[in-house]
Amino acid sequence: MSKQPIIGIAANQRQVELDTLPWTYVPSGFPNAIIEAGGLPLVLPINKPEMAKHYISMIDKLILTGGQNVNPAYYHEEKDPNAEDDYFRERDEFEIALVKEAILQKKPIFAVCRGMQLINVILGGSLHQNIPNHWQKEDADIITQTMTVTEDSLFSHIYETHTGINSYHRQAIKELAPALKVIASSPEDGIIEAVESTNPDLRYLGVQWHPELLVYSDKDHSQKLFDFIVNEL
Repeated sequence: MSKQPIIGIAANQRQVELDTLPWTYVPSGFPNAIIEAGGLPLVLPINKPEMAKHYISMIDKLILTGGQNVNPAYYHEEKDPNAEDDYFRERDEFEIALVKEAILQKKPIFAVCRGMQLINVILGGSLHQNIPNHWQKEDADIITQTMTVTEDSLFSHIYETHTGINSYHRQAIKELAPALKVIASSPEDGIIEAVESTNPDLRYLGVQWHPELLVYSDKDHSQKLFDFIVNEL
């Protein structure tokens, strides 16, 4: 039997209502889609940055998930007082260490929402701290927006030129990091919806929407994306 690729999923941590202790978690769409694709998911709880080397050495690929805002101090800006006050320093520090170590060990990275924003910052870009019209009121498995996909991108064989997506983000890429290129954007306002690396030493794909929340309702696209992440990225 061939070896299953081990996919590390960086977990979030939040206080849950009616519980005195915070929960460590990932949305179930991530591990379920990875298992469906033939991979072995491994949840990585927030830890000290110096533990990143050990975590990355255990996995074949890294996934960064959504969640809190990236602290704007990392891209030399003050916090926008109108932006949601939702930051988590320990998570920022640990995930920055994970990404840097994954780059050193040449492990592929897939990033979703906050994860895509964080990697853009790590590589030298910046973020819009408070954008309108990209936090849908509909359920997470409902498609509400459209993206335009460029030809010859990492996932142009999965997504049509105009494809529907969901949208749950209040921040977005502003200044694109030098080592990245845009491969999908919103036709309505130009918000960047997907990026990939132009550095041959970094195998990386980032998306702004949440495919892990669409793996059941939009399986033709979302599960195929995870199949690609697990087996080809």
